[in-house]
Amino acid sequence: DLVAAIETILPNVGAERGLSAPLQPDLKDKLTQAMPGLKERAKTLIELLDSASYLYAQRPLALDDKARALLTDEGRARLAGVRPALEALPAWSEDAVRQYAEKAGCKLGQVAQPLRAALTGRTTSPPLFDVMAVLGRDETLARLGDQAPPG
Repeated sequence: DLVAAIETILPNVGAERGLSAPLQPDLKDKLTQAMPGLKERAKTLIELLDSASYLYAQRPLALDDKARALLTDEGRARLAGVRPALEALPAWSEDAVRQYAEKAGCKLGQVAQPLRAALTGRTTSPPLFDVMAVLGRDETLARLGDQAPPG
């Protein structure tokens, strides 16, 4: 129902976001998959649409100031470090990121926050592993590569 409601406002607000109604089927599917995490933070349809911007943003993502601040040399090094662990997984697992953080001698947040910034362009989003699942393996790895190209 929320995805259908978003489509009703697109004629008025979609153009400034690069969207039009009806939504493309793949984006509609991604919105539907992401909706449980998206609706927790949004109070209006506009907020819901804007919080979903990572789903329809063009690569490379434009980073907001806070995300840019997280993607320092150290943050990008952590992305480059965790990427092989993610590439080796058949499905996403928080355990791989946790294991990388432990092996690297850092806290999970020190890996998860740069991941979130690279994948969404922001420092806030639905749960990180939900974001990764909705984006899918190829898009997730491509976005990581945009911010920390493989060596």
